[in-house]
Amino acid sequence: MRQILNIAHYEIVHILKERVLFLMIFFVPLLYASLFGSVYVSAILQHVPLGIVDLDHSQESRAVISAFENTPNFRVIPEVATYADLEAGMKDGKVRAGVVIPKDYAQKLSQHQLTQILTIYDGSNLIYGFNTRKYFQQVLNTFSADHTAAYLSGLGMTQQEIINVMDTVSFSMEVWYNPTFSYATFIFMGLALMIFQQIGILGIGLTVTREKEQNSWLQFLSAAVPSWKIFSGKALPYFIANFFNYGLLMWIAARFVQVKIEGPVALILLLGLLFDLIVVSAGFIISVYTPNSLLVTRYLMLISVPIFVASGYSWPSTHIPAVINRLVQLMPYTWMAEGFRVVTVKNLGFDYIADKIMVLLVMAAVSLFFALTFSKRRKPPAPRGVAVNGSIDYPDKQFLHS
Repeated sequence: MRQILNIAHYEIVHILKERVLFLMIFFVPLLYASLFGSVYVSAILQHVPLGIVDLDHSQESRAVISAFENTPNFRVIPEVATYADLEAGMKDGKVRAGVVIPKDYAQKLSQHQLTQILTIYDGSNLIYGFNTRKYFQQVLNTFSADHTAAYLSGLGMTQQEIINVMDTVSFSMEVWYNPTFSYATFIFMGLALMIFQQIGILGIGLTVTREKEQNSWLQFLSAAVPSWKIFSGKALPYFIANFFNYGLLMWIAARFVQVKIEGPVALILLLGLLFDLIVVSAGFIISVYTPNSLLVTRYLMLISVPIFVASGYSWPSTHIPAVINRLVQLMPYTWMAEGFRVVTVKNLGFDYIADKIMVLLVMAAVSLFFALTFSKRRKPPAPRGVAVNGSIDYPDKQFLHS
């Protein structure tokens, strides 16, 4: 145990000594979480810039305009008065949606003829498009119902008779788990867990490569210390730091970004511990078998975006090609992200994520086995090159002029 603690102390000294590594482990996760949190802090998209083209200029058309002005979901842009203004606003992004009221709107309305109000929305941004379409339906359905009720009242029908006519067929709608359609609840923790994975792997992934670049890894290989103790000592500081960051990210998400985080705390901690163990073990293995720090960072940069995009977190896995689905199922992030969402957003228990827990357990056991039993046989030194996390000493003159 003393050997493990000595190695852990040695690793902590390096973390504190190397400013970049220290900032990367303790500051970058907070920085990224704060950045993403500030982006998604509004959670619900409201005040969509709306241009209204009134070609009728009647009392009835002004009632339509009032319906859109009296909802917080839209913000009417007064500068838009013509169809050309609407087109120009949509092109430069000042307007994201439009309403065009035909010039014979009041006349057709008085004659009980079919009249149509044209609604337009910008589909180039799917978040704007989805929400705008929903808001249009809400405003126009309410407006249509109010207009129908006013017409029936003008025919002399009582309030109860109007209710009976309009409620011939009724329906109710409920949204479960994310009733406010909060985009922060949908996407933020997926990004936060990706930060946790990438920073966690990168932190420990540079430990052994640093020793190789400083020519000190030979001391670990030749010392009378078993492989499992070397791994345990080097991994312990990063395991603790990662778990601290895991809790910090959740606190930021719940406290400042208003992300929905519910569910059994024990399950949330269990998922974090398993994922942390996989991240630390995998990062150490990568560091052992990668010749230098530059390659470690390259590998992680190459896999980070594909893992997130193909994991099924932001796009349903049922609509991802089967071959890609099978590949991403080999990645722990896929199981961790979905298990975390099931627990925290749906507030479900162990029975609903038992399969994900078992997969993470197997992945943790496999990665831990290879990390604990890495070969201490010395390999030929890698050609000296650019070191991302190398010695703080200046390179010698021979290296500079080679």
